[in-house]
Amino acid sequence: MLFPSLVFLFIFFPIVLILYNLNSSSTYRNIILLLASLVFYTWGEPLFVFMLVLLILYNWAVGRWIDHKNAAGGDAGLLTGVSIAVNLLPLVVLKIATTAQFNLPILYNIRQQFPNLSFPLGISFFTFSAISYLVDINRAEINAEPNLLRLANYMAFFPKLLQGPITRFKDMRNALESPRTHPDEMAEGMRRFIIGLAKKVLIADNLAVVADKVFGLQDSHMSAGLAWYGLLAFAVQIYMDFSGYSDMAIGLGRMLGFKLPENFNFPYISRSIADFWRRWHISLMNFFRTYIFMPLEIARRKQKHFRQQSNLLIVFLVTGFWHGITPTFILWGVYFGIISVLESTFLGRWLKKLPAALQHMYALLLILIGWVFFRIEDIANWGPFFKALLGAGRPSGLYTARTLNVLMYFPLLILGIIASTPLLKGIYDRARDNKVTSLVLDVVLIAVFVLCTAVTVSGSYQAFLYSEF
Repeated sequence: MLFPSLVFLFIFFPIVLILYNLNSSSTYRNIILLLASLVFYTWGEPLFVFMLVLLILYNWAVGRWIDHKNAAGGDAGLLTGVSIAVNLLPLVVLKIATTAQFNLPILYNIRQQFPNLSFPLGISFFTFSAISYLVDINRAEINAEPNLLRLANYMAFFPKLLQGPITRFKDMRNALESPRTHPDEMAEGMRRFIIGLAKKVLIADNLAVVADKVFGLQDSHMSAGLAWYGLLAFAVQIYMDFSGYSDMAIGLGRMLGFKLPENFNFPYISRSIADFWRRWHISLMNFFRTYIFMPLEIARRKQKHFRQQSNLLIVFLVTGFWHGITPTFILWGVYFGIISVLESTFLGRWLKKLPAALQHMYALLLILIGWVFFRIEDIANWGPFFKALLGAGRPSGLYTARTLNVLMYFPLLILGIIASTPLLKGIYDRARDNKVTSLVLDVVLIAVFVLCTAVTVSGSYQAFLYSEF
């Protein structure tokens, strides 16, 4: 079930919201939340909902076991490590089983028996939630949750289930123990949801048409202008798609009394690649920093040379693996890892001496190059596409923005670029400070919602890009 679907917008969530507010009892509200989350996940993944339930039960039991061992003065490190491996096993096995590049005989037999086998939606996000929960217990940062219902809602909370943001249990515990809703928070949540819906339905899905058509061409047929048009369209599409989902998730959470963490902070205005990764998919990078980078730094603290740099490479290699166990994603991770190493070693100091405009140009150019690696699955096509970007290809006059029927989307690209900066948000925030302009904004948002609904009725919306990760 997708957020921008009629079933979700006009049936599922209104019913959940009404039932949720019929009683303020924390037990009642947690039951409604869990039932809603299970229905939500079953709608999209009826085969794997049982795996989600089993992982919830497993992590509830093993979390209490780790807590008990620690309280008794024992060492639960080995138990925690094994438990992390158990959580990662379904993720890794299913990634391999659903990756076409792996052609082992056993995988061939599995695909023959299960021809419709696909990578389960959201498995990465509830797996990471489970891992952070267990590690935080082992570190004595939290106590194990004795209430199975509350832990189940932490792992399966439907607004964040499919694409995050990745949360830590300690950040949701109070809201789970005492779920409270407030009219002002619900109104603000609705506004945030509509903004995210507009990003997805009106901008991302339309620019996907441009990106798909341009990247679907043979690169030798592409002019430099067309190549850049497609690349910029994809860059805006993936940002609007993913940040739009995050906005919707945060909005839904606020309507239900939960404050989910921000996941994006205008990454395209970054001045370096390090800055970009502090602004892009913030919750994932916080997870990697907390549970991979910092433990590596501590474990290798006696190593004097290349410690931080090698740890950065490991983190970005894991980032590539997380996106997909394929050469393209792994090389994409290595690409950003190498740049991050250079910036942490000497390049970052040089960058700070440059004018801000040059820093922005440097970061944006490297980010766009990275999106080429990310978008084009066949490594052999990377070179020809870069040639097209540089104007060194052999373009055919048959393929232009006009003949591909994508020129009409150019105004949306400009709007998306502007929306990728803090400009519109600044105007929005200032307008909220005045009662009259705030009311006007609400009227505009209602009109935007109606427009998004009309687009949704037409059936032209697409699945979220990051749902496959």
